[in-house]
Amino acid sequence: MKKLAIAMMILGILMFSVAGVMAQDKTNWPKGVTIGAAPVGGTYYIWGGGFAKLLHEKLGVQGNVEVTGGPVHNTQLVDAKNLDFGMVTAAPVYEGWTGEGWAKGKKHQNVRVIFPMYATWFQMYAEAKKGIKSLKDLEGKSVGVGPTGGTPATYWPKILEINGIKAGRIVNAGSADLNSQLKDGMLDANSQAVGLPWVTVTEIETTHDINMIPISKAEADKFIAQYPLFAAGIIPKGTYKSNKDQDIETLSIWNYMTVHKDTADDFVYEVVKKTFENVDILIAAHNSAKEVKAEAILTSPIPLHPGAVKYYKEIGITIPDKLIMK
Repeated sequence: MKKLAIAMMILGILMFSVAGVMAQDKTNWPKGVTIGAAPVGGTYYIWGGGFAKLLHEKLGVQGNVEVTGGPVHNTQLVDAKNLDFGMVTAAPVYEGWTGEGWAKGKKHQNVRVIFPMYATWFQMYAEAKKGIKSLKDLEGKSVGVGPTGGTPATYWPKILEINGIKAGRIVNAGSADLNSQLKDGMLDANSQAVGLPWVTVTEIETTHDINMIPISKAEADKFIAQYPLFAAGIIPKGTYKSNKDQDIETLSIWNYMTVHKDTADDFVYEVVKKTFENVDILIAAHNSAKEVKAEAILTSPIPLHPGAVKYYKEIGITIPDKLIMK
């Protein structure tokens, strides 16, 4: 009887412990969250839908995808607690952190990275009949660069300027709007900075012959000399109908999911953990999510959230001091 009593007591302790884990304290967790994306039609907006689904199905948290101007706006909004999650690219969030570039001296240091998303590829196209095949051919032309505040609107004009190319007109609007302007002859070229494939390109190729316009290695190197967070990249042949037989030289840069530094540590930990355990949900939304790899977190240009740091350390990734805020 004594042995039975001891066994029952041990079983009770184990059951209580399991129940404690199951009944995780979620008092600091939000019931619903906002996810800062970009204009409708871009990779961020599609990605945001997949991330919202993951949060709802795996954490029971309702996510609402917000249309924003992109990384610059998302950095500003997360910093001010006007967004719960914000998708950003490395250069804009770094400039926000340091107060350089677009930030114009104002530092946005409430933002923390939680996981790497995918590499952004700078992409531009023009109707084949325009005869535009290189950046130099854009001299005096009208060029769409996406909405103000986005990565392409911030850096495409700088790419042209650094390479001595003066466009006749820089146009800011969403990808769909700019694509319509190009089809109507109001725009010579349309550009973005998004994951592969860019749906606007695959859409226009069904009805129009286009040229994908490369950023040559030499042109990329000139830009990288001033903006070292970028890297030269290649859009593989066959990505689009228009580059069936040849690679496209360009620039690339990493994207990250961010939160405010005050977001509950345990909530962020579970978000990061469930993200890596359920990447298939994100891939179903956009193929670029195949690039969601934990080791890529080491490319982050700004510090990580403590909840994220805890997860990466648990899986054996050594986080350098520069990515940990004391």
